[in-house]
Amino acid sequence: MARKVEVDFKLLIVAVALVILATVGSAFATFLIFGGGVAELAGSGSGSNTEGNTPRSMGPVYEVGEFTVNVKNSDARGSRFVRTGIVLEISDDRSLRSELENRHPQLRDRIITLLRGKTAAQIDSTEGLETLRTEIVSSINDLLIHGEVVDVYFIDLVLQ
Repeated sequence: MARKVEVDFKLLIVAVALVILATVGSAFATFLIFGGGVAELAGSGSGSNTEGNTPRSMGPVYEVGEFTVNVKNSDARGSRFVRTGIVLEISDDRSLRSELENRHPQLRDRIITLLRGKTAAQIDSTEGLETLRTEIVSSINDLLIHGEVVDVYFIDLVLQ
């Protein structure tokens, strides 16, 4: 009787392993079919993105932090807010990082002011988000003496 239980247990382990293997294989096949194909998976070195521009390498970054801000309310549905994490790509100037750290409260104030001036609809649209990105770069660069902010990345964005 003990022998039969031992054989059944081994069979169960083999069956579970096969199910896991089949699941991983089908997930990988689905990724290849719907996720862009083998060329993207291998990081094809064609040097171009969908817009035909060559991708640039990313420079040093400075994490400003997370923001939770009420936004303008364009309708009567109650208050709306946005929660976002923002990272700045900066020029390769060593003194710029120190300046950003010293001006951290000013950076946060500028970003909060810009976010509060937007409506939920503006932040929810691609064009509005790009406009906000441009405004943040411009506003922060107005503060800086050494170097500049090259780009803004929203690493988290929740709109409620």
